[in-house]
Amino acid sequence: MPSKKKVLIVTRRELRKNKLINWVSEIYVQILGQGGVLPVLVPIAQGTIANLSDYLEDYDGILMSEGGDISPALYNEPYSVSKLDEYDPIKDEIEITCCRHAVEHNKPVLGFCRGMHMINVVFGGSLHLDIHEINKKSVLHIDYDNYDTVRHPIAIAEDTPLFHWYKEKEIQVNTYHHQGIKNLGEGLIPMAKAPDGLIEGVFHPDYKFVVGLQFHPERMYQEYAGNKLVFKSFIDAL
Repeated sequence: MPSKKKVLIVTRRELRKNKLINWVSEIYVQILGQGGVLPVLVPIAQGTIANLSDYLEDYDGILMSEGGDISPALYNEPYSVSKLDEYDPIKDEIEITCCRHAVEHNKPVLGFCRGMHMINVVFGGSLHLDIHEINKKSVLHIDYDNYDTVRHPIAIAEDTPLFHWYKEKEIQVNTYHHQGIKNLGEGLIPMAKAPDGLIEGVFHPDYKFVVGLQFHPERMYQEYAGNKLVFKSFIDAL
């Protein structure tokens, strides 16, 4: 019986009841498990850095989920801790190492929200520290009072994987972020944009599967058939 494919997911870390915990949204492991894939959770800890090569010896792809801000030091922007949310330098180090390894070995990479930002950084791009400072809230990219219900449209470019999955030129997407792509990484192709021009999806045509989406198809899984095709295409590429 052939062994199952393994997908790395770097966890998130937060303080809960005065204890640091590592966690990942269950929906990711559920979707991967239903697709016959073994999710391998990579915990955020100093000890993980020392043993990261062991994780990178045996895996088939990486899924990078939402999370806090990526250090501006990784994309040569002026550093300001006060503008960072859920900043975690250990997560940054682990995740960028995993993503670079996957790209270098042409293993499928799928990133959502922060995950798309990390893909952009790995390919030499940069990020806006705060989208709402740039667009003056002409498009609301996060609304804490309506966290799971706020939507905005995105225009999808034809001849891209995103158009192939959704078969529509415009869809309504959820939005949970205050950062976004500033300068696009080398070789990445935009797949969708918000009304304010912010890039909402990217892919790299020179690799087996490198896709980043600003929105969360797993959180609106039943709203469009394309949401399921995003994950199916990633799993098929493993």
